[in-house]
Amino acid sequence: MKTVMVPSDFSPESVQIAEALVRDSTQEVRLVFTHLFHVADDIQDLLFSNYREKEYELVSEDFWRECRVLKGCNEPKLKSIRVAFYYGNKLASFKNFLDANEIDCIAYSENYGVPKLSKSSLDALPVIKKAGIPLLNTDLIRVSELSGSDRY
Repeated sequence: MKTVMVPSDFSPESVQIAEALVRDSTQEVRLVFTHLFHVADDIQDLLFSNYREKEYELVSEDFWRECRVLKGCNEPKLKSIRVAFYYGNKLASFKNFLDANEIDCIAYSENYGVPKLSKSSLDALPVIKKAGIPLLNTDLIRVSELSGSDRY
């Protein structure tokens, strides 16, 4: 079984990245939709901020609806879907986050990217490309599917 992180803005479009991955996978898959946030440097922000509660409000009902459809259509192969937030400024702490969540692979779309949710969002693509974990650009799955050629 593979655990795959999908950097996400929690829009229904981000579920399409996961759909391409699950459809193409030959293994059972667990999905972790993740958004990356900076941690405040100012002690006042750290003490009085409730940012960790507000992020869950950014996960829309449309996103969850699309996740339920994805799970229903891929029941035997797709084992679980969950949301996790990364808060940090250092690559080492991001690697610890990946280890703690037992992430085997990161699936993303170069074309779609990862839109920011707030001013504290990190630019996710440069960070995930430096993480040292296998990456899967789902745009290449779609291209090979449309062209009828072998999988990249």
